[in-house]
Amino acid sequence: MKKLLLLLAVVFTTSTFAQKKSLNGKIYDKHPAINVVESFTKAFVEGNQDEIKALVSDDFKWWQMNAMMPKPLTIENLIGRSEYLVNNVIGFSVTNRGTSYSDALEFGKDGVSVYAYQVLKGFDKNTGYKLEIPRNSIFFFDKKGKISGLSVSDSQLKWKKAYDARGTSKNGEIYKDHPMISKARLLYAYLEIGDVTSMKDLYSEDAKIYDVMNSELNSFVTVEEEINNLKEFFKTYEILRVRERGYPDLLNYEGGGTSTIISWWNVTVKNKKSGKTKEAVHHSQIVVNDEGKIITEQYYFNASELPN
Repeated sequence: MKKLLLLLAVVFTTSTFAQKKSLNGKIYDKHPAINVVESFTKAFVEGNQDEIKALVSDDFKWWQMNAMMPKPLTIENLIGRSEYLVNNVIGFSVTNRGTSYSDALEFGKDGVSVYAYQVLKGFDKNTGYKLEIPRNSIFFFDKKGKISGLSVSDSQLKWKKAYDARGTSKNGEIYKDHPMISKARLLYAYLEIGDVTSMKDLYSEDAKIYDVMNSELNSFVTVEEEINNLKEFFKTYEILRVRERGYPDLLNYEGGGTSTIISWWNVTVKNKKSGKTKEAVHHSQIVVNDEGKIITEQYYFNASELPN
């Protein structure tokens, strides 16, 4: 009896899974509908209104799916969007994203839909803001091969940033006089007198120092490494004079908890062996924590300006 019940259970389960499996359509990476989508995208990017209208049905609607409450929009809205982007975006393009490509899905009952995975690129000519916005779109087709609907999903946060760039928004305050500016001045004071020990005390132990013009991208040295580099520098060169250009600025960014000081300097260096001297411009940007320690430094100077 137990064997009979087990056999019936297996047969029933197998029958259930067999009934659940049914083909509902096919997916194509090459399809006439994909060609239509490519023509539509080209017309959209070029602002070709006649071509756009020729490719869509009379009852065409489209949706911006990342809106708070998506609602159907008209072909006039879409053409207006195309016209705006063509006239206001330099190098405007909409292309496949990376190695992705469009898929055409033929559903048994609902016709054809094309899923496109693209990226919109360009530069806002009014602000210079770079647009690089991934977008996923679904194109719905009617029985006549016309695009009857379109849903677009992209980053509304990136669009908001692009629009915000046209206005003004505060991100902190700038000071030309501030107690923390002393850290930038002392850094170059100690450089002029060659006091690397006092210079070292200005940094936090885990500070990162970037010699931007004379090193690889994003490479940095530790405080200990920077002090050793300076000791080697002073074996060959002598700092004759450091002169402040203009005055340093302290940037106090909102919510940062640190202070950024940018400063410009004329530094006169002497080659001890040849006796030659040369003056060059230095630019420094340091970030100071609440304890007054430098946690990051980026300095810019051209090493070829050192005297031979």
